[in-house]
Amino acid sequence: MTLLRTLRRQGVRVLAPLVAAAALLSACGGGTSQVEAFKPARLLVLGDEASMLVDDGNADGFKYGINDRRGTAAGKCLLVPTVAQFVAIQYNMVFAACNPTPTSGPNAGIKPDPKAFIHARLNAQVDDATTGLKAQIDGIANVGSSDMVLVMIGANDMIDLYAQKKAGTLTAAQAEAEATRRGSVAAAQINRILRTGARALVITIPDMGTSPYALTADKTDAGAAKLMSTLSTEYNAALRLGIDSTDFDGRNYGLVLADDVVAAMARFPGSFLSSPSNVADAACNSATPDTCVLTDSKDTTTLVDGAKNATAPTNAYLWATDRHLGPVALTQIANQAISRAINNPF
Repeated sequence: MTLLRTLRRQGVRVLAPLVAAAALLSACGGGTSQVEAFKPARLLVLGDEASMLVDDGNADGFKYGINDRRGTAAGKCLLVPTVAQFVAIQYNMVFAACNPTPTSGPNAGIKPDPKAFIHARLNAQVDDATTGLKAQIDGIANVGSSDMVLVMIGANDMIDLYAQKKAGTLTAAQAEAEATRRGSVAAAQINRILRTGARALVITIPDMGTSPYALTADKTDAGAAKLMSTLSTEYNAALRLGIDSTDFDGRNYGLVLADDVVAAMARFPGSFLSSPSNVADAACNSATPDTCVLTDSKDTTTLVDGAKNATAPTNAYLWATDRHLGPVALTQIANQAISRAINNPF
């Protein structure tokens, strides 16, 4: 229950079904088998925009997905957190883009120094020369044994490979082979991180064949969703198998199975999402970070009709945008990540 207590202590408003889900998963994790839990000096976040926060100018940033901007108090960036934010909260760390100055309480006017750092990049793909994992790691000084590294990347690669197949640049077989190669590249970079002595939380990608992007593509290009599912499976398999099992195990990294989480939610939405649940459509009309928002006046432009008419739109939709997961899914994945962080013998 550490996460929930921390959220309440920091005044984070998490919608009731999310709290219930977090409590359930935390309870299943039990305590910790470690004599002394690993306490990193830094949290380093690698990946794509799903892990990014975009500063609004007041250190109260926006994310790529649903943003809850209701109320007047500072710190709205902490509402409906990303996976990276949940993990940072577990370690009592803050990101610079989500670190508004407290206006009341014993710490009024005092901002903690950020110890969590986002190196994830917009539209990142695994081995892109500018946005890829190697480029992200190269930009970090002195990665070592006091660091926890969170890695979540690959979803944009699946969309890219499908687009290349549709354009005729790749055949389906070539796209599958490339998905495998990219998973292996991601694993090689994770091995590179682990060799520094840093610990890591490695998150698989969800089945992108179930995303609104894939389902929309399937309407005009039969087989698109099936192909993207195959690509996702090949990528995840190569990622998991490519991490060096001779040198590294649960003492070095924790594997977080986002693909299993999302598959369960898609198959049994009523067990996770509020009614009327929606696993096929995006809740947001826009994927830009500062436009998909819940407001006090009930947003009428950035949420689709089904979402803005729902009592709790953040709880009813599996997907926030056509390729980014919604808050309930992020909470489920985050709880698995936190369970690994607490229970793995780092």
